Amino acid sequence: MKLGLFGYGTIGRGVYTLVEGLEKSYDVTIKKVFDLPIKKEQLKEKLVTNIEDIIHDDEIQCVIEVLGGHDVPYEVITRSLKKGKSVITANKEVVSNHLEEFINLAHENHCYFCFEASAGGGIPVLRPLIDNLKVNEVNDIFAILNGTTNYILTRMDEDNLSFDDALFLAKKNGFAEANPTADLEGLDIVRKINIISSLAFKGNIKNEDIYHYGITGVNKDILDSIKKEGYALKFVASSSKNEENEAFIRVEPTMVSLNHPFAAVKNEFNAVLFTGSTNGDLMFYGKGAGSIPTATAIVADLVSILENRAYIDYKNQNDLKVNQNKRNPFKYFIFASDGSYVIKEEVSDEELLAASFYARVIS
Repeated sequence: MKLGLFGYGTIGRGVYTLVEGLEKSYDVTIKKVFDLPIKKEQLKEKLVTNIEDIIHDDEIQCVIEVLGGHDVPYEVITRSLKKGKSVITANKEVVSNHLEEFINLAHENHCYFCFEASAGGGIPVLRPLIDNLKVNEVNDIFAILNGTTNYILTRMDEDNLSFDDALFLAKKNGFAEANPTADLEGLDIVRKINIISSLAFKGNIKNEDIYHYGITGVNKDILDSIKKEGYALKFVASSSKNEENEAFIRVEPTMVSLNHPFAAVKNEFNAVLFTGSTNGDLMFYGKGAGSIPTATAIVADLVSILENRAYIDYKNQNDLKVNQNKRNPFKYFIFASDGSYVIKEEVSDEELLAASFYARVIS
């Protein structure tokens, strides 16, 4: 099989390396790579600077999209699928906005759409979820889904660093982008929990319906207070669905008790905990940030295509209500600017957003 690769940045280079290392029996090669002209020295004759050179190449049967952003990746994915080319992407922004559309296009054009790396980074979480849903109803999801912010909180806690110093270290070690706003404010996690919840709950979810609150207001005094109370601070997405098909999804700083398994999830590692109707709790753990972990998930999708086992059946029930008329069940520590705090329940989102910083509590 001949491949087209869109993007030769950090993740793209990791994908290229892993594809070259696949067993020869798979008989797969990257024929063309789309990127900027400055990559000519690295890619030589494989470099193309026009997306048409890959989309209209009939020898290319599968494309891998790791460009980032929305508009160009959306065009690449839709046009490739319409040409009958299978598509693999790590792009949580475009997948979270167009999941059903992409899966339907793949079905209509007899090809595959794979997106494992868009939700859990290097953690293989989507395929086990999809397979498990055939015999199990998942109604609760609890997840640490951003390696950048988990790394920052770990280093602040263990190395006594300020928020700014921990962020600098995350950038230096390749875990944070030059502009980390989407990570720090929780939008990256919103997109990932959207993808996971859409599959688990079998319904379309809009990113704008998911409440999120970031970690930029945290400081060492707050972390010390949280630790004295017997908790660790994590940036967590929670998602649940009731019998009335109402979903309650939030992304916010969360205090987990020190004996909770998430208290041990540190640095760039992520974790996803599913609670199912037939098999109880299932937890997936692994690296959520970095070139090679993400590239590994992408190439694992490629192998599933090569082995003809990448079909995804997404049954959208179309009647899922998100964060509507459902009571917030959590308790919160609400911090003032001087570091003092009060503990409250039945708190409105408006009251939470007015705080200097807050964290919900999970035992």
